[in-house]
Amino acid sequence: MRNRIPRLGFLGAVPRLARLLLAACTLFATLAAAAQAASAENATEQEFVLEGDLSALYANGDFVIWNPKAGGGRGMTAARPATGAAAPSIEDTLDIVAKAPLRPDGTFRVTGTVEVPRRVYFYVLNATNEAGMRMAPVKGNAFILEPGELRLTMQRRGRFHIEGGHYNDAVYNTWRRSAEYMAAQEEYERLVGAVEGETEEERRKRVDLAQAASRRTLDLETEGRSRVVTTHADPLVRRLVIESAWLGGPWILEGLRGLAEMTPDDPWVVERLASAEEGAAKRAKERKRFAIGAEIRDFVADTLDGDSVQLADVRAQNKLVLVEFWASWCGPCRVEIPHMKQAYSRFKSKGFEIVSFTIDNDRDDWVIASEEEQLPWFNLGMGEEADAPTAYNVTGVPKNYLVDATTGDILARDLRGHHLDEKLEELLN
Repeated sequence: MRNRIPRLGFLGAVPRLARLLLAACTLFATLAAAAQAASAENATEQEFVLEGDLSALYANGDFVIWNPKAGGGRGMTAARPATGAAAPSIEDTLDIVAKAPLRPDGTFRVTGTVEVPRRVYFYVLNATNEAGMRMAPVKGNAFILEPGELRLTMQRRGRFHIEGGHYNDAVYNTWRRSAEYMAAQEEYERLVGAVEGETEEERRKRVDLAQAASRRTLDLETEGRSRVVTTHADPLVRRLVIESAWLGGPWILEGLRGLAEMTPDDPWVVERLASAEEGAAKRAKERKRFAIGAEIRDFVADTLDGDSVQLADVRAQNKLVLVEFWASWCGPCRVEIPHMKQAYSRFKSKGFEIVSFTIDNDRDDWVIASEEEQLPWFNLGMGEEADAPTAYNVTGVPKNYLVDATTGDILARDLRGHHLDEKLEELLN
């Protein structure tokens, strides 16, 4: 009997140990949940400080960090408001994250909180130049809003960089601050400006070199983004690269396929990948539909004054028509306008006409840019989802088609600079 007592005592202790282990596990789970909740709570309170120097361009205005409102901007593609009604402002279409006035020296400081790093945009609104004219905001200025101290510097319209952020470094600076990319940008800046006393032949050669440098910067951006989106260990970095991209290409589809392997249950990845696969198939068909020799598509659109214009009617009165898609925020589009005016003045009397269509979603942007540019041709609009850009599958600008007005056939695509001149000389002289 004496030998059985220890055995029974041990067996009796087993349930007690199990209860202790269960209690310990419960306590651990509770602590872990509390830690996770505390971490999530802290995540919503992570602060960012963004300081900037925009003195190269601005001496007044408001620096605004924003995201598009859900469905924002689409209502502004409709007709002008009724007489007496106030036109919607740009800020009405934005989900404003943070805002701060620019100091007289062109600097600013804006603070706020952010849960997780995410892509945002910025505008400078309500700014005026030295002559007191209102300056149109530059679109496409995207960066990663993340906790910590960031610094933004802008050298010229559309040229800026942000320092101090891990995700901004990973998504942008790895390629944007590379020696090769910066050299290509400097080469473009050197070549794009007119040279006093240059001959026409010298000008055309310089323009060709400038266009080559511009293409080089785009190629380097694509290569840089593609490298990050296919090799980076952090899926959030990969996603931010895709979300911040303005220039499409096969690399996005490749990046989404890689993300699908890393995070197969992420709804954003699943939905975006399906859309990209569908888009790739559609673009393959569109390339055939808008190839040289294909027939142009007709459309009807309105001028700023509300007058309706049909492309077929313009064709009926001319020999050649250039259908041009542009936007107020598109730097290359705006740079090309002065030369297009020269070509228009030179060849209009010989049967050449231009029909431009803006994909701006905000009427104010279109109005301001039109006032600044004083376009002498058919200036139609507006919006990315309007009939004209939808019919032409416009996913980026600038884009243009030179059309034989008699047959409606596409004679050339994306003619810029003296290449437009040479084609018009060939066909109209």
